[in-house]
Amino acid sequence: MSVIVTVRARLKAEPESIQMLHDQVTAATKEQAQAAGDLSHKVVLNPQDRRDFLGIDEWQSAEAFQQFASNPQIMEFFSQLFEGQPEVSIWTNPGWNQW
Repeated sequence: MSVIVTVRARLKAEPESIQMLHDQVTAATKEQAQAAGDLSHKVVLNPQDRRDFLGIDEWQSAEAFQQFASNPQIMEFFSQLFEGQPEVSIWTNPGWNQW
């Protein structure tokens, strides 16, 4: 069963300057992430504080995400993108009606 992984963090810089780093790294690692089990990747920013970042990914399993996220290159990317450690949460689909 797939899981939703949320990553909340504060960006190290203004979104306009840090987006290039995010987009370069995610473009370079997209195939690797998908091969590891990443089904989707979405990013939203808080409109009241645009350095407040929320990433929402769907993964094939929590284990697949944890293995990918433990890659030293991904950990380095997070350290370049975020102030401090991001808050990572794993969510499951309860099977309720959705739209």
